Amino acid sequence: MDSHTPQYGQQQPTKAHYHGLQQQDPAWPEPIAPTPETSSPASPPLPRRVTFFQRTGRNGSQVSIGLGIDQHDQRTDYTRVRQTSPFSSPSYNDTKTPYGLHQHESYIETPDTPGFYSQSHNRDLSPDGPEKPRLQPPRWSWSWLNAPWVMYAALFLGIVFAGSHHAFYASLNGKPADDQLKMMRFGGFLSYASKASLFAAVFFAYRQQVWVTVRRRHLRLKTVDGIFAISQDLTGLFNTEIWRKSKVVIFLAVIMWLFPLVVILTPSSLTVELREESKQAQCSTVRTLNFQAERKKNWRLADRLYGYPGFSLSLWNCTLANSSEVFEPYNQTFYDYWDGISQPADLVTKQTAYSGNVVPRENVALETCGRGWNCSYTITFEAPGYKCDELGRGQNMDDKALQDRGAPFDSSDLIPRGDYAYIAEVMGGEYAKPQVDTFDGGVPVKKPFPRYLGALRTEPVLWIGHSVRTRPNDTLPPSKKENADFQAGYEPVIFRCEHYVTRYTIQFNHTFSSQSTKVIKKEHLKPIIDTVLETANSTVSDGTNDTTTAQPKRNYVLPYPDYEHYRLTAAYHSLGLSFRQFLKGKIHYIPFPNPITDATQTRLIDKATFLAVPNLMDAVQEFYENITLSLLSNPQFMIVSWAAQPETRSGVTAFDESEDDSSPKYPCVKSRIANSYLYVQRDLWIAYSIAILATLVCVGLGTAALAQNNYHVRDVKVSSVIAATRAPCLEELPWKTSKWGEVSWEIKETKLGYGVISDRESVGTPRIGTGLPSRTNTGTSVGASTEGGVVGNGRVYYGFAPPEVLERTRRETFGPGRARPKSSPFSFQIWEHS
Repeated sequence: MDSHTPQYGQQQPTKAHYHGLQQQDPAWPEPIAPTPETSSPASPPLPRRVTFFQRTGRNGSQVSIGLGIDQHDQRTDYTRVRQTSPFSSPSYNDTKTPYGLHQHESYIETPDTPGFYSQSHNRDLSPDGPEKPRLQPPRWSWSWLNAPWVMYAALFLGIVFAGSHHAFYASLNGKPADDQLKMMRFGGFLSYASKASLFAAVFFAYRQQVWVTVRRRHLRLKTVDGIFAISQDLTGLFNTEIWRKSKVVIFLAVIMWLFPLVVILTPSSLTVELREESKQAQCSTVRTLNFQAERKKNWRLADRLYGYPGFSLSLWNCTLANSSEVFEPYNQTFYDYWDGISQPADLVTKQTAYSGNVVPRENVALETCGRGWNCSYTITFEAPGYKCDELGRGQNMDDKALQDRGAPFDSSDLIPRGDYAYIAEVMGGEYAKPQVDTFDGGVPVKKPFPRYLGALRTEPVLWIGHSVRTRPNDTLPPSKKENADFQAGYEPVIFRCEHYVTRYTIQFNHTFSSQSTKVIKKEHLKPIIDTVLETANSTVSDGTNDTTTAQPKRNYVLPYPDYEHYRLTAAYHSLGLSFRQFLKGKIHYIPFPNPITDATQTRLIDKATFLAVPNLMDAVQEFYENITLSLLSNPQFMIVSWAAQPETRSGVTAFDESEDDSSPKYPCVKSRIANSYLYVQRDLWIAYSIAILATLVCVGLGTAALAQNNYHVRDVKVSSVIAATRAPCLEELPWKTSKWGEVSWEIKETKLGYGVISDRESVGTPRIGTGLPSRTNTGTSVGASTEGGVVGNGRVYYGFAPPEVLERTRRETFGPGRARPKSSPFSFQIWEHS
């Protein structure tokens, strides 16, 4: 060793003394950190607090503003002076105690607190003031949050909140969109909670990776600025050095900046759409038909219900004059017999014929389904219906067979061979009116009454023939027989229908204010009158004006003695007659259409061509079914009863929307078109899956960074930055006077690194446990390395410093032959003394 080089622990010679600081002797090896001197011996440290202060130069000008230590009653002004070398520090006076501590205070390194000061009696020995107790640490600390498990807990909470968000939206899917704002807000809260938790995990990893990056790389100060601020300042992404030397930090920063998309994308997976909501329910005022009620209907009784009289489908004559007040049982001289169709029944038939559909009851959807709802239900009842069979089709049909079955016409009457496009013979065997010569009220003039007076002998069979176009796509059918395509342009069809007691199963659908019906099932039970017409115009007289002869006569339905059965059959006959009146007639088609029928007022005849619809047989049956169902439109009919209680007549009831509606409830399916929640699960989990996967990668990087930091959690608080920038050599940078703390570009271009710094000349900060040489209370070096020089008395700490200072410390610590490690950021190797 050179004889001119002083030993560690010796007092250095000085050339000048400025405000208690000594200028370093150029012959002494370059120290690292300055150590202030006090102007008065043994002045104890006073309580300090961090504050902003303003320092004034010699000429009184303002120098700078920053964070400083405010020490009350401090007698020494530690004025900084420019050194002779860029990163040198003034010499350390070994005889001085740090910050003017009393002689009884000594700097002792213990196994538990290496490098900390030991102060005798833990009290202030200053002669200028009373004893002051030392500051005690707070009883409550949030240090438990500064642990590695916080990162994993945040990741776990993020996944839990994502799952809760999915479960919440799944519970809303398909339900009515009630309280939309409330549900959207709660969904947004779950999305935010998941995003915040995942972001916290990524930010935790980012904090660890920041310190790993500055330890691994020597970066310009502006790059270090960007690394520390990139999570809040997007301009850091435009620094090319960050992209080249800190790719992991850039990745973490980009993930953090993209995380707000989670809050935007995930709530949008729940939308509102128009959807049909259905449920099993009980509907009010559902009615059905019960023709058996006609058995009890006596025209002399008003049968009022809720103030409205009951209607029958038939009109009646009586064999006894002035019988309105006579209620004796029927006998051979006193009974009622059928006269015709009642006006209410005839009105329903005409309404159905002209509208072409089932006539609905007024406000039926509102009464039955409830406000805002649609509904459907199925009822079953017995009513009259026509059973039809097609007897022949085409010009080659067997006319002889038709005649044998009693057909009143054949295919030669229909075009193209004949002149008629439509023929309906539906009144064969119809009840004659009047039956006998009568007085007013149908009282017969002569007595005794004929045996078959008022007898319902048969139900007329429907014989219907019509021509169908063979080329329906033509604009107009051929209308002249002279045309070559006339014969091939039409096809005759003949069918017959018989009147039967039929069991119907009908589905009603009420949608908004409209009603639709569908025959689900129908079963023809028996003929209404089980007789066969022998001849339409017999000359046999039985004392009545009715010349109908049908066999067997024992099946005639007589008004007495089984008058209840007679009333029921009369109701069926009335409804059939009202229907047949629209069918009867012909349409003469050649040389031009000439309809002689009321069928043209119905949907059975095409209004454009005056031809019957192609599926006329089905249309005829449907027409009669519509007339039957239209009877429900008028609850005053005796046959209209409750569907839940078919034996109970419904009558006209006042509509009541309340839950206390007294009408019997009937099972139905209620539905409505309403706003419903629609949850698109795929959209939610695409966003969450990407976010969770990115967080898992970031947590892996954070785990590697924790391992490299010896599982010591780092943060980016101001206090941590201050602790990392306390190296005295940083004072030698060309700082400029700035009122607001701006930093010049020259300093921002200075390269800095972060690592172990040994400061031989300063004892003001506790040393860290690095295994480096340490100061004892006697000022001697222990554990000094003989390879590459001995680090003498001073402090050892992690901090920012120029690369040459960090390299010098490394050489002094490990020797010149040891290279600085260059571990990967994905490594789990602990970085010590790097």
